[in-house]
Amino acid sequence: MLNFHLTTVQQISILVLQIGVILFAARFCGDIAKKIKAPSVLGELLAGVIIGPYLLGGIGLPFHGMEHGLFGFLQTVSITGSNGAVAEIANVSFPVYHSSLYAIATVGSILLLFMSGLETDLRMFIRYSLAGTLVGIGGVIFSFLFGAGIGKFMLGYELMHPCSLFLGILSTATSVGITARILSEKKKIDTPEGVTIMAAAVIDDVLGIICLAIVIGLVGVAPGASTDWGKIGLISVKSIGIWLGATVIGLLAAGYIAKFLKSFRSVTTYSCLAFGLALLLAGVFEQQGLAMIVGAYVMGLSLSKTDISFGLQRSLHPLYSFLVPVFFVVMGMLVDIRVFADPEVLKIGLIYSALAVFAKIIGCALPSLFMNFNTLGALRIGVGMVPRGEVALIIAGIGMTTMYDGKPVLDAKMFGVAIIMTLVTTIVAPPLLSLVLGIKGKGVRKESKDMSVVHTPYAFDSQIVADFVLRQLLDTFVSEGYMLSRLDKENGVVQIRKNSLSFAMTVSGTEIVFESNPDEVPFIQAIMFETIVALHMDLEKLKTIADPAELRQDYFSGQNDNLPENRRGRQQFNRYLNEKAVIMDLKSNDKPGIIEELVDACNRTGAVIDRDACLSEVLSRETVASTGMQNGIALPHAKTDTVSRMTVAIGIHRTGCDFDSLDGEPARIFVMCLSPKDGNAPHIECLAAIGACLYNQDTVKKILEAKNAAEVCALFRQ
Repeated sequence: MLNFHLTTVQQISILVLQIGVILFAARFCGDIAKKIKAPSVLGELLAGVIIGPYLLGGIGLPFHGMEHGLFGFLQTVSITGSNGAVAEIANVSFPVYHSSLYAIATVGSILLLFMSGLETDLRMFIRYSLAGTLVGIGGVIFSFLFGAGIGKFMLGYELMHPCSLFLGILSTATSVGITARILSEKKKIDTPEGVTIMAAAVIDDVLGIICLAIVIGLVGVAPGASTDWGKIGLISVKSIGIWLGATVIGLLAAGYIAKFLKSFRSVTTYSCLAFGLALLLAGVFEQQGLAMIVGAYVMGLSLSKTDISFGLQRSLHPLYSFLVPVFFVVMGMLVDIRVFADPEVLKIGLIYSALAVFAKIIGCALPSLFMNFNTLGALRIGVGMVPRGEVALIIAGIGMTTMYDGKPVLDAKMFGVAIIMTLVTTIVAPPLLSLVLGIKGKGVRKESKDMSVVHTPYAFDSQIVADFVLRQLLDTFVSEGYMLSRLDKENGVVQIRKNSLSFAMTVSGTEIVFESNPDEVPFIQAIMFETIVALHMDLEKLKTIADPAELRQDYFSGQNDNLPENRRGRQQFNRYLNEKAVIMDLKSNDKPGIIEELVDACNRTGAVIDRDACLSEVLSRETVASTGMQNGIALPHAKTDTVSRMTVAIGIHRTGCDFDSLDGEPARIFVMCLSPKDGNAPHIECLAAIGACLYNQDTVKKILEAKNAAEVCALFRQ
């Protein structure tokens, strides 16, 4: 039992401080990485290097237990690596205090792969399983040969020497966690390339464990003695059998598992239970000699076809935001940058790293070229398999503690070489993968048409009507017990599931398109019909309840400038005043022309994304109910995604223009307010404040007499 010379409370307090520092470092460096268009995972890895025991974390602090730094060394403890079968032979040495962090980080890696499994399109995974198998095998073969070749041609060892074999095994490792994080951030995890990478990474992990078991078996044999190939073969069959068996059972039992979890009703409750199942399966895989992350991915993949998968992703996202960055920071802390001080180690390490990158790209890209992927798709797959990460570090630790002929298989220098290779492949992979994923174009030569998928489109006359129908449609799905994914703002995709029924809905402008199996089309047609009927009924009721003209009258004439709410709204409105968006002499003499001039004024503030689409939406809003008030005031406005932020424009017409005002008089002062639909801008507050301000006749008179834009803005601010 270890003697830390610290009380339990002191050890826990240090762990709390470590986690706090890690969270701040992860968020800070991750956000910086995003700002320079790099993946956040790269920032988190570098944060680990910076605050780790070999840099800032090793600086002594004047507190008990931190004399060697917050992340420093006092002694070492033993932990189990992510490859359970070989960890029984040799444990991995890890710095003091870090064992607790490593445990937390391991839970983070399990959650990461569980969520990656939930995001995977199961049908596409099965479709590309053959491609994933070939890609995984190709990556293992090329990487092993390149890695073992370093031992033979640069270090002078025989090809079957344990050091050469370990260098080969190190090169075959793949850190699927890093790739999964980037694919998830880029929303590419369910693409043909993303699914192939995930399938290949899982297969690669299984093959890597088998190869490592074989190498350990060879190393354990005394020089000149025979190898027990039967035992090694048994280990190989066992590893593949457990993986395939768990996957098949999970897919067959997924519906029953989901039904059981849903019986708890609360999304939070069944999400916690689902993650508990992922932890259990991960632990079983570890006990049986397979990596925990493979078990977690199998559980996520099994539940991905159920209707609770979206609820799980939403509910577990806060936990994901906490644990996953901790995992990557702790992984970065494992990197000992002192190895760069040895020129020989640096030279061999860089060559080894270059060959490791080249081997994965070539070994994984070549097979994919024969599986309907084009050059771009093959390159994406190859780059996605490059990072070695924590898997290589654990294998390197095993190599340091595995003895052959009385000496460690990997001495300190070779361990340094392994560290350099791990660091380089881990750092270069995220930006490279982001780069190739960002290249426009399909990754497959020919789109594989699924004859079981049909498209059912519904087009509407305007954006307002489309949005109106969409909101009612989503409410109808929820009331019918369907689970919805969060609306993907980038692609406008909503995924809808209930039990075995599953289809997608794409929203593009004024069109809503359903993608489903033919059997689901009657249901889609029925729910769309009922939605439209319900909207018509609601509108008829609304007409009997309130007249827009009467409400408009109440809205303007009922303003009271002394209300606190109006003062708060005016303060909000003043924030968005911009002299660039003030027009002292409007030229148009009709409503469309006036609105176009005001939209152009808003465009000058830089807030308008699409000028023409913005103009169309404001004009559409005006057809619903005129924004012409009284006393010569008009307040054209709209909530639209054609603006990036809230913006305001003010226009003055010297002679007045007909704007369908309440009192029938021409409008002379126009204030346009535009806000994003899903933003937090105080749109209604500002409209109320403008109405209250312009209700005062003295204010209106002063604005009309103003000589320039600055004076107009000053009057509003007063």
